[in-house]
Amino acid sequence: MQPVRIIKKYPNRRLYDTKLGVYITLDEVKKLVLDRIAFQVIDVRTKKDLTQNTLLQIITEQETTSTPIFTNALLQDFIRSYHEKSHHIFTGYLEQVMNLFLHQKELLKNQWSLYQKLLANPALIQQIPQMQKLTTTPTSSPQKKQSSHPKKRLKNRNK
Repeated sequence: MQPVRIIKKYPNRRLYDTKLGVYITLDEVKKLVLDRIAFQVIDVRTKKDLTQNTLLQIITEQETTSTPIFTNALLQDFIRSYHEKSHHIFTGYLEQVMNLFLHQKELLKNQWSLYQKLLANPALIQQIPQMQKLTTTPTSSPQKKQSSHPKKRLKNRNK
């Protein structure tokens, strides 16, 4: 695992990448996020962690330059959630929902990839009806359905 990259933020609002030894832009910080590179933005004067503020700044820019993800109503609900006693539960919920969304997205991506491979191979397409027959053929004899009503079960047992 790579160490967290330190980005220093100077009073003139410039960002300095300590690993590369160069000033970088907010777009380059966004690229770090997209590349899943761990980083931390530190204010040079106060030593305060400004990572969250920087990420929010990137989101704000995204919201104004492309199709917004956050509606006004959703943003208002976010603001209201800060005044709830259970806002820490809301944070955990949002993280879980995002993880679930990303997991589902990955599953769909994999399924689509398999589908594309299937379409690219005519021999596999010809085998589909045979595979369907194998999966739809009953492998065992059907069992007699039992009643869920207790009195009827007793009657059936006594027969």
